[in-house]
Amino acid sequence: MAVINPDNASVFDEGEGYLLDPEYTGTLEAAIPAPGQAPGAMWLDFGLLGTEGVTYTPGLEKTFHDGWGNPRFKGKTSKGTLELSLNALEQNTVTKRIAYGKHEGYISLPKGFHAHLLLVTREDDIEEIEVTTRPALLTSGAWTKSESGVRTFPITADLFADAEGRVLRKIDEASAGPKTFTVTVPAGTTAGTFPLRVDNQTVVGIAYNAANAAVKAALELLSTVTSATVTGSAGGPYTVVLANGGTLTAPPASLTPAGVVTVVSA
Repeated sequence: MAVINPDNASVFDEGEGYLLDPEYTGTLEAAIPAPGQAPGAMWLDFGLLGTEGVTYTPGLEKTFHDGWGNPRFKGKTSKGTLELSLNALEQNTVTKRIAYGKHEGYISLPKGFHAHLLLVTREDDIEEIEVTTRPALLTSGAWTKSESGVRTFPITADLFADAEGRVLRKIDEASAGPKTFTVTVPAGTTAGTFPLRVDNQTVVGIAYNAANAAVKAALELLSTVTSATVTGSAGGPYTVVLANGGTLTAPPASLTPAGVVTVVSA
């Protein structure tokens, strides 16, 4: 018998979409709001999302091989893609720019353009944010105009992956709070440095016997870290608390003797 968990059924109550202003010169990390926080002025609002929700369409290039007289003996996939589509329910400067083209006061031939996309959805006061890791290619399909003059714009976003194959970053209330990690330098280390990485940014050159304040200062150089608390002994183990969450890892270190710095999530 199937077991249905209604708490896992996602039907969002409301949602909005935003594009990152092309004139914005800061980092993407600095622009991403926390759940419950309104997107900053760098995000251009293209309005409410339609009640049919957001459609995620994955695609794969498939290659099939024959062998030993058997058709399709083996198959492989490559070049994965992801397309996102939704309906924007407002006619404003952003939706008109996507659908109408770039000439103000005209409906021109649209060519599509690249911009970071941010989606905010809420269900029972629980908010989730999704933001593209790289600028998406935004185009519009056939829009409609009702008898009352209201227009609905179907928007398609072709998503492009970062160096690790990620296309969307998900931020929800469960993942956005403080996170605690234990960082341990190998016992017997006598010299060298090690790096630490938070999400997609890395700080290098932390001394093997660094004091808590030095580790804290190093982490807070990253735009992915709003603030960090570091306690423990000089040289570790360190207890690191990232106020705005994130994933802390330790890339390969340059230590004497050679060793691996470990990071364990509490």
